[in-house]
Amino acid sequence: MRLAPGGKRGASLAIVEGKAKPPLADDLARLVEGEIIPRLMLVHRSEQREERDTASLGPDLAEKFALYALSSGHDSLLAIIGTLLQQRVSIESIYLDLLGPAARRLGEFWDEDRVSFADVTIALGRLQHVVRELSLHGSQDTMWASTGRSALFAAAPGEQHTFGLVIIEEFFRRSGWRTWAELSGSTEEVVSAVKAHHFDLFGMTAGSDDRLDQIAPMVMSVRKASKNPDITVMVGGRLFVERPELVAKVGADAMATDARQAVMVADGAVRKLALR
Repeated sequence: MRLAPGGKRGASLAIVEGKAKPPLADDLARLVEGEIIPRLMLVHRSEQREERDTASLGPDLAEKFALYALSSGHDSLLAIIGTLLQQRVSIESIYLDLLGPAARRLGEFWDEDRVSFADVTIALGRLQHVVRELSLHGSQDTMWASTGRSALFAAAPGEQHTFGLVIIEEFFRRSGWRTWAELSGSTEEVVSAVKAHHFDLFGMTAGSDDRLDQIAPMVMSVRKASKNPDITVMVGGRLFVERPELVAKVGADAMATDARQAVMVADGAVRKLALR
C-alpha cells in the first residue's frame, strides 16, 4: 500500500484599493470596466474552452489511444497527451474522457478476443505509467490544500485490472484527500489497513460479478474492523453501473459512476456525518 497526500489550490480574489474616492457614478463605471467585464470575459473564454475540450475528446480518440497503448511505449502516449495539453485540453478531461475510456476499451478488446490478456495487462501498465507522470507534473505545478480527509481504495476480490482505481485515487488526491490503494483484492490486507489507520472513506470497484459473493463479506469485514466506526463505503465500476440494485445488497452507502462524481459523493457524505 502507499500513501499519497495531495490537494488542490483554492482560488483567491485580489482587492485593489484606489488612492482617492471618486464620485459614485465613476466608481461604478470603473468597477464594471475594470473588474466585472474582464471577469465575464474570462468566464466566457473558460466556457468556450470547456466546450472545445469536450468536443475534441470523443470515443474515436479514446479507441485510437487504446490501440496506441497496445503498440506504443509510454513516451509516445505522453507525447500525444502533451499535444492535447498544448491545445488547452484540461487535465480532468484527459483523465475522464481519454484515459478512462481507453482503459475500458482495452477490456472490451479482451472480451471480444481481439487481444490477449497479456497484451491488455501491458497496455494498462503503460496507461498507469502515464497517470504517474501526469501526477508528478501536477505536483510540481500546483500546491493542493489538504482537506484532512483520508480514503482507502481497493479492488474487489478477483479483479484482474485495476486501472479505474488509479484514476479515482488521483482525483481524490487532487481534491485534497490523503489516499491509500490496495490493489491485491485481498480482504485481509484491506482489513489490516482499516484497523491501523482512520479512514473517512472506503472505496471499491468491480467490473464483473465473477466473485460477487465475496464483495458483501469484504464490506462487512471493513465496517467491523474499521478504526472509524462511521466510515463511508462507496462502490463503483461497471458491475454497479449496470446493476445499481447491488449497491445496497453488498452493504455500501453510495455508488459513483466516475471519478469526478466519486469525489462529490464522498465530500457530501463526510460533511453530512460532521453535522450529526
